[in-house]
Amino acid sequence: MTDLHLHTDYSYDSQERAENYLLAAQTRGITRLGFAEHYDYDIFLEQGGENNNVRLTDVKQYLIEMQRLSRKFPLVKILKGIELGFSPAAYPHYQMLVQENQFDYVILSVHTVPGRGDCYYPAFFTGTTKKQAYEEYLNAVLESVRSDLNYQIVGHLGYIARYAPYPDKCLQYRDFSSLIDEILKELIARGKYLEINTSSKSAKDLFLPAQDILDRYLELGGERITFGSDAHDSQRLAEHIDAVKTFLYSRGITHTYWFEEGIPRKEKI
Repeated sequence: MTDLHLHTDYSYDSQERAENYLLAAQTRGITRLGFAEHYDYDIFLEQGGENNNVRLTDVKQYLIEMQRLSRKFPLVKILKGIELGFSPAAYPHYQMLVQENQFDYVILSVHTVPGRGDCYYPAFFTGTTKKQAYEEYLNAVLESVRSDLNYQIVGHLGYIARYAPYPDKCLQYRDFSSLIDEILKELIARGKYLEINTSSKSAKDLFLPAQDILDRYLELGGERITFGSDAHDSQRLAEHIDAVKTFLYSRGITHTYWFEEGIPRKEKI
């Protein structure tokens, strides 16, 4: 499986050099990986544009650096992705960004909810119950999936559970079954791909989305799955990949996908 969700110091929340991932890949015999730098224009807008601490990825320099590294590491195939933090206000900017740049793939994620802010911060959860907060997040995910932005992958479904203050953080299918069904049916109907993200942090489940949501996705006929560690340092490259393989094999899934110039490529697990 190809790890399609890696962050470097081109993302504002990582200090890792891209070259270190490639050195790690060579050492481990990994022949393909994908970077997906943050481009969180949603947070950029939420925090007041230029007067905030969210640095947008320098896309031009990022793509130039990927070309340089491809020449330096010819035995490792480098895929150039981008992770967009969806919000309705950011949508026009993302449309232009995707049209003007040649990414191999786009991961569309939800980090913020309009009027409430970023799920990362405790203030997001102030004065709200788990049910209210998670429903608002899921409705934002549904809106993102329904957008006509040219994206391939729905990223880390269940992100809100990473940072929630509740004793039981896990976003479980049974608690939000109708809304989760809408999301899963929509992404299946649109031919989008669901990421298994192994950076669940304190969400009390090894993956995002949780395994019961993944089971429901498969039950509904979904089979377009990608893998991402969401690593922000090279030591976490392909983290928990064996656990993902075991889970998928146990469900009869033998293939996942990666992308080159927006075209899906099937690979055996």
